[in-house]
Amino acid sequence: MSILVTGSSGFIGSAIAARLCTSTKVVGLDVKPGPQTNHIGDIRDLETLLRATVGVSSIIHTAALHAPHVRVSPDGDFWRINVQATEILIDAAKRNGIEKLVYTSSTSVYGHAMEPSDKAVWVDETLTPVPRDIYDETKLEAENVVRQAADSKMATLVLRMSRCFKESARKIALYRLYRGVDRRDVVQAHVLALNAPSSADPTYNIGARTPFEESDCTRLWNEADGIIEQKLPGMSAYFRDRGWPLPTRIDRVYAIGKAVRELGFDPQYDFKKLIAGNSDPPI
Repeated sequence: MSILVTGSSGFIGSAIAARLCTSTKVVGLDVKPGPQTNHIGDIRDLETLLRATVGVSSIIHTAALHAPHVRVSPDGDFWRINVQATEILIDAAKRNGIEKLVYTSSTSVYGHAMEPSDKAVWVDETLTPVPRDIYDETKLEAENVVRQAADSKMATLVLRMSRCFKESARKIALYRLYRGVDRRDVVQAHVLALNAPSSADPTYNIGARTPFEESDCTRLWNEADGIIEQKLPGMSAYFRDRGWPLPTRIDRVYAIGKAVRELGFDPQYDFKKLIAGNSDPPI
C-alpha cells in the first residue's frame, strides 16, 4: 500500500514526500509538477481524488491556500480550496477505504487568542482558537471537518505546525525560540503521525523545543531580553555579533508537550543547531 501526499510540490509537502519515498511508495498530487508529484490535478475534483487514492492506505493532506494568500486570493477561494476540497478528499478517502488521514494545519488558527494582556500567552492545545482572518477561519473549519470524519474505519489526526517559511535571518533565529520550527522537524511529525494510535483529541502543536516554561510568561512579556541573557547566553552573543537587538517583549510561546508525549515527537533542530549553521530553510 502507498501514501498519498497532497500538495506534494509545495514547501512542506515536497519534503514529506521525499522522506516517505525512501521507505514506501508515495503518490504525490499537486496542481504543479514536482519531483514527487505523479498526479497533476485539482484537489477540488472528485474524479482526480478517486484515481489518486486507489491502492492508498493513508493520506497526508498539506494542499491549501496559506496566510500569504490573504488579501490576494478571494475569500471564496479559501473556502473552496481549504474546506470544500478537504470534504471532497474525505469522500474519496472513504470510498477507497483509506485507513488514516493526517491534516496539516497551522498554529495561526489560535488567532486573537494569542494576544496577551499582562504576560506572554502559553499556546497549548487547550487554548481555544479565535480566528482573525479568512486563512485562520478556513484552516480551523477544515480541522473540524477532518476530526468529524473519523470513524471505526478511518482515523484522523491534525498537526498545527509553527512558522516554517523563509523570512529574514533575524526572525528565523528569534522565532526558533518560541514560535518557529525547522522543516525537517515538521516532516518528522508527519511521519510519526502516520503510525500514531487513535486519540479522543487528535490535535497537536508542532514546533521547535523552547527553552522557556509556562512560569516564564510574565518575564517574557516584561523583560524578554533579560531572560534570554540568563537562559541563552549563546543567543545573546549571536545577536550581538550581527548587530541585531534582542527583543524586550515576547508575546507567545508554542507548547509542544502533547506531541512529545503522545506522538513521540522529538524535534532536533532547535536554536543551537540553527546558530551552528544547521537550518532549513537556511539563514
